[in-house]
Amino acid sequence: MSAFPIIPGYEVEDKAVGDMKTFSNLHQAVCFIAATVASGDNGSLAEACREALPPDWILARLREQNTATPLVGLYAGLEFPQGAHDFKLGGHDRELGHIHIDFVRSGDGCWMIQRIWMCR
Repeated sequence: MSAFPIIPGYEVEDKAVGDMKTFSNLHQAVCFIAATVASGDNGSLAEACREALPPDWILARLREQNTATPLVGLYAGLEFPQGAHDFKLGGHDRELGHIHIDFVRSGDGCWMIQRIWMCR
């Protein structure tokens, strides 16, 4: 188990917090995701995710969504919730279809991408 609990009582077996890309606001995170998805830079996206990336076909669907409705515009004006330890974009047939982008708050108050996945 990692020595870096992200959510009280929840520890992960993946990358250490000190090695992870963090974001101070949602706009910064969405810009990063949109840029890496649009350019096909799965390496940078994988390095920023606490869990392994989903199969390429799911990332292709996210790329298609970003092309049809740019993520930066879709989430303009939204912020990470104050006081929360986790946050999700999309999922359950919402604005990203069934693709979820999960975030967790780090110990320093910044946010990290936990995982990108599809529920169906």
